[in-house]
Amino acid sequence: MNTYEQILDSAKRTIAMELEAVANLHTLIDQDFAKAVSCIYNAKGRVIISGVGKSAIIAQKIVATLNSTGTPAVFMHAADAIHGDLGTIQKDDVVICLSNSGNTAEIKVLIPLIKNQENTVIAMTSNKDSFLAKQADALILAYAEKEACPHNLAPTTSTTVQLVMGDALALALLDLRGFSKEDFARFHPGGVLGKRLSLTVNELCDSSNKPQV
Repeated sequence: MNTYEQILDSAKRTIAMELEAVANLHTLIDQDFAKAVSCIYNAKGRVIISGVGKSAIIAQKIVATLNSTGTPAVFMHAADAIHGDLGTIQKDDVVICLSNSGNTAEIKVLIPLIKNQENTVIAMTSNKDSFLAKQADALILAYAEKEACPHNLAPTTSTTVQLVMGDALALALLDLRGFSKEDFARFHPGGVLGKRLSLTVNELCDSSNKPQV
């Protein structure tokens, strides 16, 4: 196999593995998922999303999607939380913790602290038998049988399914809230859609310039 063939084979294998994992996610949309969405929808506070490593990066993207679709959300790194950032969590906030294994050291330290504050905890993990899953009030199972990494080490498939489940969560909340195009435009005034829906011609044009002959 030449270098080009090796590259193409590797890329196609990665996409095929992640595609299969995403295709199986619809079977995990169950009563636990609905419970998690309902907890957020009925909460008086915000959504705090936490994780470490690659899961923390996915958590930040989910936060951004929630904020732009009508659900106030804040990112809190799990390692920083136990060194002062735990103050981010307010009385009525719901906390989502992302961890593929569900047994990450920082998460195992963090969860009891959150529970002591009596906040609702939602787990997003691939392992339903993990510490995180068993301690959570609601579970979003983002299952990835195997990473696309040939050594089954680098987070690849697992982060992809977390991302997709995060989108499913955000859009389920969007539907419940009746979030419209006009609402979206209010949160995206700098985008093309925001300009089209919220600005007038008068606000876009310079009326001080007069045509001269």
